[in-house]
Amino acid sequence: MKILLISNMYPSAKDKTYGTFVKMFKEGIEQNTNDILFDCCFIRGRSNNFMVKVYKYFVFYSTIVYKVLFTKYDFIYNHQITHSAPVLRICRYLRNFKLVMNIHGSDVVTIDKTSKILLGIASPLLIDSILIVVPSEYFKNIVLDRILGVSPNQLFVSASGGVNKKVFTCKKNHWVITDTIVYVSRIDAGKGWDVLLDAVSELKSRKEIKGKRILFVGYGTQTELLKKRIQELDLLEFCDYLGPKTHQELSELYHQADIMIFPTMLYESLGLVGLEAMACGCPVIGSNIGCLPEYIKDETTGFLFEPGNSHELANKIVDYYNLSDNQRDIMRIQAVKMAGKYDSDEITQRLVNKFKDISFII
Repeated sequence: MKILLISNMYPSAKDKTYGTFVKMFKEGIEQNTNDILFDCCFIRGRSNNFMVKVYKYFVFYSTIVYKVLFTKYDFIYNHQITHSAPVLRICRYLRNFKLVMNIHGSDVVTIDKTSKILLGIASPLLIDSILIVVPSEYFKNIVLDRILGVSPNQLFVSASGGVNKKVFTCKKNHWVITDTIVYVSRIDAGKGWDVLLDAVSELKSRKEIKGKRILFVGYGTQTELLKKRIQELDLLEFCDYLGPKTHQELSELYHQADIMIFPTMLYESLGLVGLEAMACGCPVIGSNIGCLPEYIKDETTGFLFEPGNSHELANKIVDYYNLSDNQRDIMRIQAVKMAGKYDSDEITQRLVNKFKDISFII
């Protein structure tokens, strides 16, 4: 079976964290079967230079046109549906092919005018796709509600490649408090890094954060603003920005942490970082929004709080540290069990089986 895999996000040698979900998807399938061969159209790594971006997209679009029109594939698999939609619409007029669309979240839950325009271009492709892969049951319902003409039979739930247990695995059956708290996400608007800073600031004023370190991991458009806010709130004693980290580095960090904070205010389609933390025995305090409540069970695998409510987040952090050693151990064990339901090998095998099923559809 030959598949053309398309994505405008893929890691590069210099930018190893960019589009890792696509890399995990590709490698997971290659490790689970010898029956699938990928041909790829990627934009590797990110760039802040406008002309470099224009050049990358020119090459990206030209390669898609050439491969789609002049090479035979069992189907075309498109990650991040909106950015490649314009050129795929053109190809669709010139040649018939089986199309699988993988929706991740922000490509449907749009936040700006450009995204809405691109979604409008992508919608006919979704309606005409042989399969639409979504990361959660929650997001399946979002797609059905927002994309008129899409059938439930087209949708297949596959949790973004799942949790790689070779990397994210629990190495302990007993834990000690390290007073380390981690935030792992993009440093962008809506991701809640500022909510966490406000919570830390409140805990400082209440004298309930002494001795603790809050580590911010990730990359985004608001990185400099994060650093500035840490200084303005006089939180240098408590907060460190570590930048982006590889999966192996994240695993090591989760093993050192007491708790992971996931304070997003966006309607996350899955939030795989939360599950990866839980797989390492690191419970999650997360916003009660989007897909997060599907795996963050309040007072069982972590804690939930009202999105954007820094006061409630501060209280939940205190609640965690007020648990007894036994209660914290039980919470960590329950977090590991929940993450086990998202095992990457099992999720990938189900997706491979689905590929084989649709390959016979004419």
